Amino acid sequence: MAVDHGLIIKKLQGLETLYVSFSQATRMPYVECDPETFDDQVYLFAEEEGAKQWAEEYKEKKIPLVTAKVDKNQMIMFYTSLYLIGVNRLVFNNGAGFTYLPIEQVVTIKKPETEDNAIPRENSTLQLTMIYFLQELRRPGQSPDDVERRKQLREMEQEMVVNLMRSKYIMAIDVSNVEGEFDPKKPGQNIQIPYLKNQQGEIMQPVFSDMWEFQKFSSNYASKLRVASVPFAGLLPSLIKDARGYVLNPAGVNLVLLRDKLEQLARTVEAAKPQGEQPEAGK
Repeated sequence: MAVDHGLIIKKLQGLETLYVSFSQATRMPYVECDPETFDDQVYLFAEEEGAKQWAEEYKEKKIPLVTAKVDKNQMIMFYTSLYLIGVNRLVFNNGAGFTYLPIEQVVTIKKPETEDNAIPRENSTLQLTMIYFLQELRRPGQSPDDVERRKQLREMEQEMVVNLMRSKYIMAIDVSNVEGEFDPKKPGQNIQIPYLKNQQGEIMQPVFSDMWEFQKFSSNYASKLRVASVPFAGLLPSLIKDARGYVLNPAGVNLVLLRDKLEQLARTVEAAKPQGEQPEAGK
């Protein structure tokens, strides 16, 4: 029998401020898979104190959470971000307990659009598998001798790698020094590739799973950026000479893909091809 959550939904929709549990491991909303329904859910609170108490309970499980404040003018963007990482259920605490709400009952999401259909607008499958893997990988205080956890991490990583290899990516191009209008088909233009440096001073090249992640990065970047779409097979050839590797979604999960790991995956793909298979035209 369906339960009518109309009053709870109206309260949630009418809040001036919302409090959300974020994972310190990913700097993203903490996502949990319901063990019975397999819904991918996040935790929302009407009161800040309730969110902080919840974070304390998870601290005891060695799952470090922080409480993020979302104001009314940020809520549509926030709900859109949940859609983009594959969340389908909200767990809302209104001060009297938790209510489980399908996200589409609370808000209508307008899917992001780009003028170029080759540019990935979203990649929730990859985002979700990265979040689950890194939430567990980066948990503090875990024993390296925990065989069951190592097995779980290996399975999570394998699922993530499958999605990494199936995906297209966004690469940033700095066109600040291009004379006139930038034309991606015109050779010899004075373009540059943005890069970051890690704590060891090594150069890392940013790359993005979707436009939302690119926009989070570009909003803090002073120069003029354009985008190019790159399949997984094109990542290694597109890596700038001095880069140690890529950092995927640097304003999000910040997943490092080192050059030697990309080379290893490229060899795996090549070995898996049937003998005599020819590359597709234009690739």
